[in-house]
Amino acid sequence: ANFLTNIVEATFDPHKDKHQEVFAVFELVFNIVFTIELAINMYASWFAPFWKSGWNVFDFLVVTIGLLTTFEVPLPGPFTLLRMMRAFRVFRLFKR
Repeated sequence: ANFLTNIVEATFDPHKDKHQEVFAVFELVFNIVFTIELAINMYASWFAPFWKSGWNVFDFLVVTIGLLTTFEVPLPGPFTLLRMMRAFRVFRLFKR
């Protein structure tokens, strides 16, 4: 869903000057859903085994960057680009 939302945003608002409020709501919803998913995954993995999976570390980094941008914490340029890595979470489906 997040991947499709990014495609729709890039198609209909490539300069990000229209519909900012609508896509900001989607961003917030996805951040909340991914944070809940991450918390459940960490709890289910009993925390220590969680860090042994590269996909879990990747999720942790992507969710953390997403939360920091949601709370408008100033980040250096390269870190704000990591937010777009969320689209690559789709590839987890192919690992199985």
